[in-house]
Formats: sequence, C-alpha cells, structure tokens
Amino acid sequence: MKCAYCGKEAKGTKEHIISSGILGLFPECFMTIDGDRKKMYPSDPMVKDVCADCNNNKISYIDSYAKQLIQQYFIVKYEKDDKLDFDYDYVLIQKMCLKYAFNDMRARKLDYSFFDSDIINYLLDEHSTSPLRNVTIMAGLAVNTSPAPDFIFGNNKLRWGDNPVFLSNSIIENIDYNTGKVTIRENNPPEKFECLSVSYVFRFNSAQILLICWDKNISEEQLNQNQVVLKYQYPYSILNESGHSVLERCTSESTYHHEKLIDVTWGQGLSDEMSYMRGTFSEQAQVHLKEVEKEWQAEERRLAEEHPRK
Repeated sequence: MKCAYCGKEAKGTKEHIISSGILGLFPECFMTIDGDRKKMYPSDPMVKDVCADCNNNKISYIDSYAKQLIQQYFIVKYEKDDKLDFDYDYVLIQKMCLKYAFNDMRARKLDYSFFDSDIINYLLDEHSTSPLRNVTIMAGLAVNTSPAPDFIFGNNKLRWGDNPVFLSNSIIENIDYNTGKVTIRENNPPEKFECLSVSYVFRFNSAQILLICWDKNISEEQLNQNQVVLKYQYPYSILNESGHSVLERCTSESTYHHEKLIDVTWGQGLSDEMSYMRGTFSEQAQVHLKEVEKEWQAEERRLAEEHPRK
C-alpha cells in the first residue's frame, strides 16, 4: 500500500475520518450513520491507507488541536441569540478541515485531486504557520430553533458532507402576516462561485464549519469577490489570521436538521419570523423544550455507559 500522505510503501493503518479524540468527546454517538451509502453501523468511520508513522506521528498534531478546540467551545449547546467570542489558530483550523475532507473523499472514492503535494506537505509540516490563500474557513453556531428536538433524529451530533448548497436566495419567499400563509420559493438555484474546487460542511455538535477551497490559479479579484458574497450573503463568520471572531447562530428552523443547506442571512430571518408565528419561540414552548432536553441528556448518559467506545 502507498501511504496517502507520505507516498511510501507501507502497511496501512486505520485512520479515523474524524479524529478519535473528537469522537471520544461524544460517547453517546456510538453509531455511524452513512447517508450516502444508506448504512448504519456500530463502529468508527475510517480509511485504511495511511502508514503508521504518518498516522501516529506526523499528522497527529492536527487531531490533538481539533479535540482541544471542540472540547473548549462546542461541547455545550447555545441559545438562539448567543454570541461566542471564539479564539483559534487559523492555520490549524485550515489543516483540521482539510485533513477531514481529504480522509472522507478517499474513503468515499471521490475525486481528491485538489489535494496535491503542496496541500499534503502543508498538512505534514507541523511548523508551517502561513495559511493557504486559496482556502476559506467560515463558522457559526448550530442552534436548534425548530419544533423538532434533536433526539427525534437520534444522536447525530457529528456530521459532515461535501458540496453543501449555498442558496442564492431565501428558502421562504413570502409570509402573509394576515393569514399566516408561508410561500416557499420555487426557483432557487445555488450561488455560483468562480474557481470553486472543493467545499465541505462539518457539524461538531454546536459548531458548524464550512471549508471552501478555490483553484490555485484564482486571481485576487475573483477571490475578493467570492469573499464579499460569502461575508454579506450568509450568516457565518469568515475566520482569519487574527485568531479571533465572534460566532452567531447560522442555522434556522429550515436548516438546522439539514446541515448541507446553506440559507442566506435574510432567509434565516424569514424562517425565524415563521418560528415566532407558530409559537416555537414562546416562553411556554422554550420551557417545554428544555424539560425534554434534560430528559434526553439523561438518556444520552445512559447510552454512553451502555455502549463504551472501544
């Protein structure tokens, strides 16, 4: 076997698609749900094409940081109006998202030609401190504002997928405040970005992170134009080298359970209006949901004890 990272012939070891350290933070999530293959199985998602040296030594620093980051900020749930002061290492977040996307693409036999020798060396070099110009990272808080509690869909706290759909307009076209009628937009093509190569969405419990990779030859003008659209059209913060951002809610009733659907900022506002109208945000509804969530958390603790990770 040729190692996917160093390229040397060696015996393959099992590389977790999402690090074992992050999986260990959520022991109640003991089943892997593979929506693409329509399978569910009681083991960790892995790919077996990495040599022991790369797996255990050269790229392990990325997983160590990823676990620390998720444990520090995203174990807890947030409220719909919360704002999070988020401190991070931008280079390591780039590497984290690139590594997990690369692992997933190999496991699913997708085209991973974007991951050339320059990207691979960037991942292997722990001392590389200059971020890639053609990789954009966006982040926001995933908060359930829908009437459907998390437990209805099972323990699905860790999710990821390629090609999230960046909508060009709002999911909801109109709300008639006299009748309560909600009109869904029928024609809503995805936003088109110049020189887009690879895109991924990652859900780490209360964090939603977008990885957007551009062609290497993207011009500064094209890159700046794409960044402007991303900044002003979507309810996410673009992370940067400053290492500090304020994260706010990036999900709505319409998108929380569909992480690959990226609604525009005004679309999130319209979804919130619909939630207010149906009473989801009422004090009584919130009290009930908190009671249900408390019972579910007790069930999660029981599940974690019953299904220890091996």
